[in-house]
Amino acid sequence: MPIFKLVMDAGKVETGRLMHAKFSSLKLEEHLENWLENSPWAIAQETLLIIGRQTTVSDGAYRRFPDLLAIDKDGFLTIIELKKGRTPREVVAQILEYASWAERLDDEDIASIARDYWQKIEGNSEKNLAQAFMDAFESDAPATFNQRQRLFIAAEEITDDVAGVCRYLRTSYGMDISCVSFTLYETESGEILIDSEKVVGMEDIEDPVNTQIPRWSGDKPVREVVHDAVMEFTEGKMDKIFAPKDIKELVLNKYPEFKSSTLGAQIIGDCVNHASRHHYPGGKDFYWWLDKGKYRLFDPTQDVVPSASSKK
Repeated sequence: MPIFKLVMDAGKVETGRLMHAKFSSLKLEEHLENWLENSPWAIAQETLLIIGRQTTVSDGAYRRFPDLLAIDKDGFLTIIELKKGRTPREVVAQILEYASWAERLDDEDIASIARDYWQKIEGNSEKNLAQAFMDAFESDAPATFNQRQRLFIAAEEITDDVAGVCRYLRTSYGMDISCVSFTLYETESGEILIDSEKVVGMEDIEDPVNTQIPRWSGDKPVREVVHDAVMEFTEGKMDKIFAPKDIKELVLNKYPEFKSSTLGAQIIGDCVNHASRHHYPGGKDFYWWLDKGKYRLFDPTQDVVPSASSKK
């Protein structure tokens, strides 16, 4: 379907007109890897910590280079493979080879990959993976990384045969694999718009038999569990500061099976002024961000909610 941009007349929505965005002549494949490295949320629809780009994969006599490596909020290793134009059938075998390699990586291997990446892009080989995880997710790093792997295939067109195989692997064998298509548009005024579609990835994943992190199945929704713990910790006092680790301790004392990696994301989603809130739609106005890892309860009588225009 066509993409349009709303052009407002004198800033008025009701008198606006729709400007048709045409396919751009800009070559998507030449830029997509850079864009996703800088904005990984665009493919996963959640925060990712990028730890590698074109990392060397040695498997016997072969050397391969997955486009992007990342870690998600659960500490799972995430592999992103990009293809020009239409996805070739071989891309499925290729990303499975990467997954086989990644499954054998231990925590020190992952930390080493991350250090090499940060040295290359920041000139900082002393950056700590646990601290980088905390900075990205405002949550303590998991006891062990890479308990599962997540796979993403991105291209301008995901062909039916590739989508079919990936959907089969996802729904029948519990493989967390997704396919996302990207289309580039350009308006008459020269603005670049990118449309994405998750072709595979919305289907339920058949749970692996030996998964090490159980899905939360308690009576209370995650939001309610977290909010109850925050209210207990703060005693309902608007000026009492809390950190995600404080709430994590309370929650795990009551619900040892709770998936604590979701806690930080839930707090961010329900935090009125957090810069990453838009990554977690449907949030409630419960908390107010003060500084990295520091929050308090949202006070609507004194806290000024930032408007969309003030964020630009």
